[in-house]
Amino acid sequence: MPASIQNGALLYAQVVGQALVVYVAFLAVERLWPAERGQPWRDWWFNIRYQALSYYLVLLFVYPVAVALTIGALRAAHPDWFGLIHLEGKLDAALALVVFFFVYDFFYYWFHRWQHGVPLLWEQHKLHHSEESLNATTAMRHHWLEEILRIGFILLPMAILLDLTPVTAGWLAAVLVYWPYFIHANVRLPLAGLTRVVVGPQAHRIHHSLEAPHRDRNFAAVFPLWDILFGTFFAPRRGEFPRTGLASGERVTGLWQANVLPFAGWRRMWREKRAARRVSAGDRSADFR
Repeated sequence: MPASIQNGALLYAQVVGQALVVYVAFLAVERLWPAERGQPWRDWWFNIRYQALSYYLVLLFVYPVAVALTIGALRAAHPDWFGLIHLEGKLDAALALVVFFFVYDFFYYWFHRWQHGVPLLWEQHKLHHSEESLNATTAMRHHWLEEILRIGFILLPMAILLDLTPVTAGWLAAVLVYWPYFIHANVRLPLAGLTRVVVGPQAHRIHHSLEAPHRDRNFAAVFPLWDILFGTFFAPRRGEFPRTGLASGERVTGLWQANVLPFAGWRRMWREKRAARRVSAGDRSADFR
């Protein structure tokens, strides 16, 4: 077996194994202090299978190539486009990292908000929101196209704006890998006064809620500041842990269904638009009779 295939297989096994360890730890806590009791095991088992057989394969083997072909190629061709603001060396390392998190969350906020507001992006994003048993395994229940889109919506503008060194980028990535597990965890953990300072499981559960007052709220992943500034913040009330899922009632329970979900949605949108054009053309023809 070629060394490249062996190394790739080893990396894949390490990442999936690490995710399983994290899930076991979080699920143990979720069983002790659940926000929602009685979640069926089949739901988190589906998430694990989908991620192992689809999401992580793209994340590990396609995503790095896509980054190299976009950001890497652009940086090589136009180095003066990147690092418009140089923070490192001007701020304390810890403070610089906090600034990087704020900037990341700003771009994430708008990408996430557009995913809910733009129909084409929503079809790609709704796999994540089809989760009716919100828990730590939901963190990576994204369609694999998500990571490819984040390159253009988040990574590229961040690279243009800031001068990221490999060390800072490594710290940023290390924290962001684990943070989604926390905010999606099925735990009864109200943050009280900290709710307006940092995103927690209760505030993010509001974002996934089925209840109408919670719709299109709490888009930020780390800092509620962006939701507060742009008018999308909803402070959860004491003991408020709503049901989650899609308002349409649509569920995703099969691996094939999960993988083709956005493509099926785009095909449906195209057919509906084409049908609407035919109806409109027919109405115009009738006006000339």
